[in-house]
Amino acid sequence: MKSASTTLLILLALSSLGLWGCTNQKTGATNTKVRELEARYTKLEDDYRVVVVASDTSRKKISQLERERGELNQQIADLKILAQERDNLIAERDDLRAAVKNRTGERDNLQGQLVQFSRDLQSLVGRVDAAALSSAGSAVVAIPTSRASE
Repeated sequence: MKSASTTLLILLALSSLGLWGCTNQKTGATNTKVRELEARYTKLEDDYRVVVVASDTSRKKISQLERERGELNQQIADLKILAQERDNLIAERDDLRAAVKNRTGERDNLQGQLVQFSRDLQSLVGRVDAAALSSAGSAVVAIPTSRASE
């Protein structure tokens, strides 16, 4: 039994030394792996900071664009009102043009009638003058009448 406990003690010592040797490798593979992971972690932190800054910048741009969008929507509403007013003015202008055209036609018609009336009067005056000249040789006696008898 003594030899079994000695053997067990030796095995325990050897396994402890083996575990200690595995944890303290001189090849540096573990240290290299740890350094790679730390570098990767640092790079990920830097990338995260860049993404956070880009996110903040994007949020600011979005809020600015939304404000501009609101202003543009207001301008569109104002322009729609102006367009409606313009359309109303165009309709009114067209109505006025039609009224002026009607009045111009009426004026031209009345002017034509007046010219015709003037010609008729001149013709009548000519006939009266001709009748007066032809009857100048014959004396016409005019007897005045009083208005009181009427």
